[in-house]
Amino acid sequence: MARSKKPAAPEPPVWVSLPHELYAATCAELVTFSHKTVNSNAPAGGIRLAPEQGLKLPYVSARTLLGAGEALALDYPANAGKTATAVKQLNQLREGSATAPADEAERILATLTEATAQGTQIGTDKVSLRARQLLLPKEGGYVAVTPLTAGGLNRKLRARVRQHNDHLKETPDDSRRRIPFAVFGLGGSNPQNVGSLVRDMQRPLVFFAPPENRQVKAILALHFQGVRIRLPRPLLRAFRDWCADCRRRHGGLIPTNMATRDEEIVHIRRIARVVLAQGEAARQRLLAHLDVLPAGGSPLVAAEAAPLNRGLVDPELRDKDWPRTFALHLAGLIADHRFGDGQEEFQFEQADIHELQAMIEEVAR
Repeated sequence: MARSKKPAAPEPPVWVSLPHELYAATCAELVTFSHKTVNSNAPAGGIRLAPEQGLKLPYVSARTLLGAGEALALDYPANAGKTATAVKQLNQLREGSATAPADEAERILATLTEATAQGTQIGTDKVSLRARQLLLPKEGGYVAVTPLTAGGLNRKLRARVRQHNDHLKETPDDSRRRIPFAVFGLGGSNPQNVGSLVRDMQRPLVFFAPPENRQVKAILALHFQGVRIRLPRPLLRAFRDWCADCRRRHGGLIPTNMATRDEEIVHIRRIARVVLAQGEAARQRLLAHLDVLPAGGSPLVAAEAAPLNRGLVDPELRDKDWPRTFALHLAGLIADHRFGDGQEEFQFEQADIHELQAMIEEVAR
């Protein structure tokens, strides 16, 4: 039985001697984010983060890696002459894989450290027409943002994922999964024009979306939007038939005597109570799923929801004007409702709508 051979160790990179002046000029213009990652034909430029711009936050980004003490590989804003070779060897020195003579390596690293001790911006005085822009809301207006890729971050991620996948290949573990890469055609026929880290940017990670949980989705919708009123059509139809019968028996008008008014109040109260019960049912659903709500369901309905919808779900969120607001809204919904069955629709005067509002408000208080 033939035994599989272990792959040979990669050959160490060949060191190319370059003038120190080239390294000094190249280091001064190294960037964390390059304009070329958006469009390889964009004018040269980019941004280099300063060490003090690191952030200590629980997610992965160029700034959080800086905050964690990680050194990101930097890139050139434009490829010209021997720039690509110089940057490639600079990153090899940083990563400890270069085969440069010790004294030359020490001198180059000192130049690199001194040049990149501060952040810088190159070619950012105006935005290229080739750069994509997003408009993000801010303080009542919008700010235009051009997303840029940090090639050094891509290199870190790719190295960690390859390490993870190689470990699983050697030591299978059913509790952990291999992380797949995709292929992203970046840079056209000459990727080097984008940057020296372009090959790391060409291998994005693949994530599969979790399956939809309709129950959780509905619970979160209730939390962020409150409950929306659904008119009980059977009760509305019964009210319409009662109105039509009153008009037919009294010459086209609804009598204003106490008996007729009491019958009308019964219909309206039934409708209002069913709508209020919808809010109570939503409240019970939210209380039963506090574990999936932000901040443990406090408040039960998010502040972004409409005040009417919030109060319908949670009575504690109702102010003194809520019953009147609710009554006015529900009366309008009843008056505007259309059955679409070819029969007579509601025909209310403004005074009739005010009467409905008063009846509903009595139930809501």
